[in-house]
Amino acid sequence: MKKKRHIIIGSGAAALSALKQMRKAGCEDAVTVLTMEDYPPYSPMSLPYVVSDKVKQADIQMVPDGFFDHMNATFTRGRKVVGIAPGEQRVLYNNGKGDSYDSLLIATGSDPFVPSILKKAGGIGFHVMDDCLALIQQLKARKKATILGAGLVAMELAAALKEKGNEVQVIAPRERILRNYFDIEASRRIIDLFADSGTAVNVNWGEATAAEQSGNEIKVRFNQDKALETEILLVCIGVKPRVSFLAGSGIDISEGVVVDRQMRTNIPNIFAAGDAAEAVDFFTGQRGLNPIVPNAVSQGKIAGSTMAGEKAEYEGWLPMNTFNFFGHLATSIGKTVPSKGDDALVEKDNGYYKKIICRDGKLLGAAFLDTDIDAGVIQYLIRKRTEIGRYKDILLHAPREVGLWLMNEAEKHETISKEE
Repeated sequence: MKKKRHIIIGSGAAALSALKQMRKAGCEDAVTVLTMEDYPPYSPMSLPYVVSDKVKQADIQMVPDGFFDHMNATFTRGRKVVGIAPGEQRVLYNNGKGDSYDSLLIATGSDPFVPSILKKAGGIGFHVMDDCLALIQQLKARKKATILGAGLVAMELAAALKEKGNEVQVIAPRERILRNYFDIEASRRIIDLFADSGTAVNVNWGEATAAEQSGNEIKVRFNQDKALETEILLVCIGVKPRVSFLAGSGIDISEGVVVDRQMRTNIPNIFAAGDAAEAVDFFTGQRGLNPIVPNAVSQGKIAGSTMAGEKAEYEGWLPMNTFNFFGHLATSIGKTVPSKGDDALVEKDNGYYKKIICRDGKLLGAAFLDTDIDAGVIQYLIRKRTEIGRYKDILLHAPREVGLWLMNEAEKHETISKEE
């Protein structure tokens, strides 16, 4: 039988997960992994640590040298895909050439959103290795940095710059920071911990309305007559799926590439995973974007299984993240802001904050600040819809120990049920 040819566009977590799963499934077909960057696969979430000098650039490489040889796959750097012709089953490159495929995985990730008024004034994004290296170059001559945005990348970068010895402030458009992961109280506690480190987080500044560069200074004006001057302006206000090259391809795109539970698009031999994919959410089954590494890995695994001819279904994405800053740890999994009908339990003092959200005896989400937990166990309890009803109070009080016990009990019951 003639071997098929699979092309994976992108070399991040989703792409690597898909490749590994294809080989694990016994697929011996030809696989080519393409990246428009000039670097081996690396962890974008580790870029702030490169800025702070905690790690070197080589330390954040995601796979060892020789990985693609071991996977019997071709890895091509500096190859930008500018279009796809599904009817011809070809990908088109910016050099005028192209390649044919039998199946295709779109794992192109996302791009930072930098409004034109900020870009023209010298504002830069922070999302890929070139952004990181450009910032490091600027830091050689400048020390005063301002970060617009208050998501995870913005806050991690602020902590990294402060630890490096820079003067840094964060400008948040609304009252709550880390909005996708923490409620207002956890947000305020994190802001206070940043203040204790000498880093100001300014909230409720709204959107930038004007910006200009004057010598070594960048001036930005906001709503409500607020303004700032800074030497370095980092714009971390969000990302958007890198899918513009798919225009006119016939692939169904909403915000990202629309996929089903097999990570398949509306074209049967084309798949998508990771930041570029608009996949189903775990709780509602509605499609949406959730650009975080754990979801990219699981989506890539499903795509790889399907491309290899196996049956696999995606359970849906869960919001989750872990944030280390100034010796503190903040973790969230699932829902952290209750809806009507949910039970929200909170335990707190000056040193920690714990919150779990339940409904009908099932755990829907949890958030912790400076608390000893196992995030994998909490995720298990949510995804398995484990009954925690009468144990929810002690789960809140001792999440690591009780969570592990509940997981073990659930595993025992599942084993017994299978044997019966």
